[in-house]
Amino acid sequence: MKALLILLAMTAPLSAQVILPTTGSKFDTRTINGSGGNSGVSVNNATKPAPPTKTKLTSYFLLGEPRQWKSTDGKSLLGTIITFEESVLEFDAANPAAAREAVAKAPPAKMPAKPTLIREGKVRLLVNQKPVEVPMERLSEEDRKYVEDLNARLPK
Repeated sequence: MKALLILLAMTAPLSAQVILPTTGSKFDTRTINGSGGNSGVSVNNATKPAPPTKTKLTSYFLLGEPRQWKSTDGKSLLGTIITFEESVLEFDAANPAAAREAVAKAPPAKMPAKPTLIREGKVRLLVNQKPVEVPMERLSEEDRKYVEDLNARLPK
């Protein structure tokens, strides 16, 4: 008898955990405006022509070979001294290939007659194809002498 009560006690909780759905019908779906039909919204998939590609060609005027520049605090960087003047040409092209072709056909940039090497106590270096302005007082004594000698040789 104890075995039968134990068996009934074990099966009763299992049958109580069975969950039956409360509704037997399928859930209805509605659109945002509440109607069941088409709301009349359409999507226009027309593509617009791409705007012309703007290409900018910037030429820097190098005044020397790449060299290791040293600062007064011992840091160094590899760069080429350039003028403060630069030549900038802009092209409109239908695509990147046409822009590359226009750049290839561009006339070479001409060095200014009086290039500026030192401006407001700074010199300009081309480092990783980007211009960087460095204050003269941050350069080592050897590099300052190099810049001053080069500046003395430029036309005034």
